Amino acid sequence: MPSPAPEPGNHAHSPTDHPRDRPWTREEAVETLEAPDRARALDPVALWQRAGLPPGATVVDVGSGTGFFALPAARLVGLGGHVYAVDISRELVEYIAVRSRDEHLPQLATVESTVDTIPLPSGIADFVLLATVLHDISSSTVSEAVRLLRPDGRLVNLDWKKVEGPSGPPLAIRLSPSEASELLGGHGLTRVDSWDVGTDHYVLVFERSPLPSDPAPAPGPDHAAGSRRQV
Repeated sequence: MPSPAPEPGNHAHSPTDHPRDRPWTREEAVETLEAPDRARALDPVALWQRAGLPPGATVVDVGSGTGFFALPAARLVGLGGHVYAVDISRELVEYIAVRSRDEHLPQLATVESTVDTIPLPSGIADFVLLATVLHDISSSTVSEAVRLLRPDGRLVNLDWKKVEGPSGPPLAIRLSPSEASELLGGHGLTRVDSWDVGTDHYVLVFERSPLPSDPAPAPGPDHAAGSRRQV
């Protein structure tokens, strides 16, 4: 099978602005997202540590793919934390569920989503991760990701630099840091940190400010309506 183009969106996408018109198969995702070169370029543990992920935190990884970032997050938050790996691909959701079971990570749950809906309660997440998917997801998905954040929760956006390169999405749909900041700022987030990851990627961290209209905190993650632990 020919190698897929590296790093298309793995959560939601628009066929009008991206050459892929379907979620990845497991084989395609594993071939690209678990490639040794990617692991060297994008160290997930280093990313989470720099973002300040503490033990006991709740994380939602939107567009989790093969669990490249979700599984390390689960190890870091420990049994007192929770990680939700969210993807539109049932095949990949099931793949992560098997990995979490085999690696004895009961704190990692999987959630099958749609382009418009992530079936988790509002305000449950200390951290939401968008890893190389912002260029490729709908405004509805972004709104859903922000909805999941607690007041003062943080959204971590890992993205491709807006330069030509042999890997990644077409230049025309890449987002510069200022473009990503403007997009996410329109969803009520404030940028609080940023750094480069190697030569090809950057990270922006945003915080959701508390609002007077914020509801009371959601029930504990174990009672999250709509979440599903795949087996």
